[in-house]
Amino acid sequence: MDRLRTNPGPDPSEPGSSRDGGRNGTGTFILILLLLAAIFAFDARTPQSLVASILLDIPIALTGLTLKPRLTFLVVVLSLAANILAGVIDAQNEGAVNSIAVVNRLFTATSLILVGYLTLSIQKEALRQGQAKSERFRAIREARIRELFAELSHSSDPSVFLDRLSERLRILLGARGVILAFSDGKTWKLSPVRTPPDLWFWKEGDPLPGHLALRMGQSFPPSPMDPISLSPLLDKNSIPRGIMGRFALPTPKEKEIRLPPYLHIFVLAPEEPGAAEMLRDIGPVMEATLVRVALLADLRSSIETLKNRNSLIEDLIRGVSHDIRTPLIAAGLTLNLAREGAFGSPPPELAQALEQIRHSNDALLELANHLLFLSRAETGGIPGHGKLVNIPDLIRDVLEALAPLLQGKRLRVLTETQPAVVPGDAPSLRRLLTNLLDNAIKYSPIGETIHVCCQKTGNQTTVRIHDNGCGIPEDVLPGLFERFRKDKDGSGFGLGLYIARQIATQHHGTIRWVPGTAGATFELTLPSNGGHVS
Repeated sequence: MDRLRTNPGPDPSEPGSSRDGGRNGTGTFILILLLLAAIFAFDARTPQSLVASILLDIPIALTGLTLKPRLTFLVVVLSLAANILAGVIDAQNEGAVNSIAVVNRLFTATSLILVGYLTLSIQKEALRQGQAKSERFRAIREARIRELFAELSHSSDPSVFLDRLSERLRILLGARGVILAFSDGKTWKLSPVRTPPDLWFWKEGDPLPGHLALRMGQSFPPSPMDPISLSPLLDKNSIPRGIMGRFALPTPKEKEIRLPPYLHIFVLAPEEPGAAEMLRDIGPVMEATLVRVALLADLRSSIETLKNRNSLIEDLIRGVSHDIRTPLIAAGLTLNLAREGAFGSPPPELAQALEQIRHSNDALLELANHLLFLSRAETGGIPGHGKLVNIPDLIRDVLEALAPLLQGKRLRVLTETQPAVVPGDAPSLRRLLTNLLDNAIKYSPIGETIHVCCQKTGNQTTVRIHDNGCGIPEDVLPGLFERFRKDKDGSGFGLGLYIARQIATQHHGTIRWVPGTAGATFELTLPSNGGHVS
């Protein structure tokens, strides 16, 4: 993958680079060797009494400029050898050994060693200070980079991010201008981001200059602008030089980023000495941040699309359910009048047909009510707080409303309730209890008993409803509280328990099926306010 590298080495275009440093180091080394040879030749031709070898301290001292300890050590050794060899040559030329000259040679050797030691110490201290300065410079630069991206990280729109990035890079690098441009590897895509905005750049759809097009398959760290292929950019903006680099934006497999694959950055006439190196450091962070911003923008767009779709679905459900309820209610009233003989006493066959139609009409009306409630619960929310609700009184009201169903199956209801009050929405809790008791009635055999218990324990109110029916099959349990769940007998719409759980959750409570009992037992737990109702 084509990324801006973090540590690709020194930039050859910058002062102090490895190329310039290598040439300077070689030149200094040659100068030291020539000076060493000249001093040796001069010392070998002078009398023993004149110890010119003291001049060998000069090349040793000069090695301190190179900051290379090995070179200093080598020159010290060569100087010592040159001192001894020059003394031997002087003694041979004069035909005798001068004791004073020998002592002077020893002092000279000591001087050479001391100067070498001092030079090494100075080099070590200079390197230490240089490293410290470099670390301080890097720390300051990294702090500026962190500050830059801390400010840019608040941008969730790619265009806003790029505008701010261009402006901040121009300030950070002290450049006369910054241009950010996208491409697909062959042509420029989208409109470039320019700071200042009057900078010249190629138009969208123009082919990439030859230098850029030829390097599309290669790594592209920040480097000096090519003066030939990028001459229009330099000339028309009156810029003598600049730095450019390229980002490759990775595309996640699970989500396509709506951005071209390459982002090119052009920094025009930067004043920052380490601009290219700073761009290398910024590169990976800038790339990752831009990808994150693009993903957030794409996610935000997807969320807005889903919201619009949900709004349409909600309006459709509410509209259709409302439009269905009106004729169903009218049809139910007409059917009741017909069954009661308002249009004449119906024959037995017609009365039976009217009864079946009434049941179907009631089922459709119940479905419409469920859909309206679900629309409010899943989009607008169910009221989770309000007035205090007396749970035992609510249970009695629900049982009275279901009395015809209980009488139709000759069912008995045994209630055991304690005073309990919970904060919540009374109509929603009534619907919850109605769904649970309606299921108990539906699945209870004729003549059986339904047990309803309400207990208050600490800050919780628990309602248990138990029937002696056929129970719940094991294959149904995993999806028991899912919506549109269908039982094996095909009865109901699969919404009763789902709505009950939604209401319980909205009231910060829970509802569960209690295993280990004959029939079916459901337990509702709601947080209580600790009060009692007489």
